[in-house]
Amino acid sequence: MNKIWTIGALLQWTQQYFAEKGIDSPRLDAEILLAHVLKKERIYLYAHYDEPMNGEELAAYRELVKKRGSRLSVAHILGNQAFMGLDFKVSQDVLIPRPETEMLVETVIAAAKGTKPVVIDVGTGSGAIVLSLLSYLPEATGFGVDISPKALAVAAENGQTLGLSDRVTWLESDLLTEVPPMACDWLVSNPPYLTAQDMANLQPEVRHDPELALYGGDDGLSVYRRLAEASPAYVKGGGHCAVEIGAGQAPAVIDIFCRTGAYDHEQTVKDYGGIDRVLLFTRKE
Repeated sequence: MNKIWTIGALLQWTQQYFAEKGIDSPRLDAEILLAHVLKKERIYLYAHYDEPMNGEELAAYRELVKKRGSRLSVAHILGNQAFMGLDFKVSQDVLIPRPETEMLVETVIAAAKGTKPVVIDVGTGSGAIVLSLLSYLPEATGFGVDISPKALAVAAENGQTLGLSDRVTWLESDLLTEVPPMACDWLVSNPPYLTAQDMANLQPEVRHDPELALYGGDDGLSVYRRLAEASPAYVKGGGHCAVEIGAGQAPAVIDIFCRTGAYDHEQTVKDYGGIDRVLLFTRKE
């Protein structure tokens, strides 16, 4: 006789299975995947703990559990990721937006509130940064720049879904090399900043992100050097450049930007773990 699997029993089994696989949030991931299969909110699971699953639901859930057990991230499995209270389509062609990157967006929103800024997002990926800024700054317009046409296709779809296509332009370019002359109020970027050593020690889930969006050269600073050199031509006097950084990189990145003579370091923002995460520079007049 086949065992009857209830929602509660299935969650308990999956939690243990994910924990054995070394997954950091086994219970949460189990709940998100099961809620997705049932097309319900997670709270439904707790109110229906003893509800039996049917064969079709079990088969669909089993496939998702297999994928997560192979250390494919929940975002990659489901094809979407929440960021700044918005839902973004993602794929293996883009970096999965991280919670710490919200610090970058929140910093810019706080500083640009009440203005009509032009924003350039370099290395836009899924478009999460520039589209979030446009969503929270209703008079802003933006440009999302990426070297990957596949990433830009994902970003364009997100722009359409969020109803922001008329305020954003997508440009295929290796950083700023193919971006036409313009003057923006804000240049923002979450560039690749992992070192060679970081790349060798990546969590399995992160290995599914594009290497181009992760690897910043041997010391993790290659893209910052290029941005610092090229960006002054695109940022208005009195405008700003805001970048996300990795742990311990603040002194080096501040030096890279200020050494150009074009920028003053204005602010360092820590993430919720107390790590320097965002640097804000002002373009000299």
